[in-house]
Amino acid sequence: MDYRTVEPLYVVEGLVTQDGTSVKVSTTRSIDSNDRKSYYVEDAVIVITSDVGDEDTLSYNSAGRYVSAVRGEPGVQYYLDVEVNHQTSKFHASSVMQQTPQLESFRFVWRKVFSEDYLFADLRLQDIPDENNYYFMHVYRNHIGYRWAVMRDNQNPGGELQQLFSCSRRKDVEDTSDSDALHEGDFINVEIRNIDRQTYDYFFSLQQQGNTGTNPTEVFTGGCLGYFSACGVVNKAMYFHLSDIEIDNE
Repeated sequence: MDYRTVEPLYVVEGLVTQDGTSVKVSTTRSIDSNDRKSYYVEDAVIVITSDVGDEDTLSYNSAGRYVSAVRGEPGVQYYLDVEVNHQTSKFHASSVMQQTPQLESFRFVWRKVFSEDYLFADLRLQDIPDENNYYFMHVYRNHIGYRWAVMRDNQNPGGELQQLFSCSRRKDVEDTSDSDALHEGDFINVEIRNIDRQTYDYFFSLQQQGNTGTNPTEVFTGGCLGYFSACGVVNKAMYFHLSDIEIDNE
């Protein structure tokens, strides 16, 4: 693989939810480096404000993560300001807080694809009526990201929305040596965020990177990578058991 060395860029990943505020700051690293710790930024100054008077300076936690007790309220616009490298680099972004999404169900099913059984994760949401909604969904396996997607509600506004995640073939699930397949006893957590349009555009462009070869849509002013999202979040946790998989004939 032919690649060139470039100067590191800052990466900011910011969330305001109904439970609080969390921001992770790091830098990009060389493609041949496995040292994550040295790329965490531990001396950033981060301030969260809102159009209803919230203001707080985030406290450093660990692993490049900063936290605040500021909780998002639907309809409120939040502003994130990040200063790094002794205030020589400054980044700014804003996001409007969305309502908490409504998870209907999450299950695993077998589906026949060209005469072969495939495992799918079947996620269903009840769309929030009378507004345009955008969703980010992330399935974690044993606390590590496994599958993710973004979705708009334009296919069935106000009704049930479905997202299918293709996991693996049946024979790979039964073969414990396949590292990408789910296996008996894996801990599964699915996180659903109701996000604003700006955040949707960011993740959608990130999803298309393999086809475009470009960085995702810019969210921050100042030239850093990453996103800032004020979003309602819901989680569902479970253990993966082969005996729980249903047969789906749709």
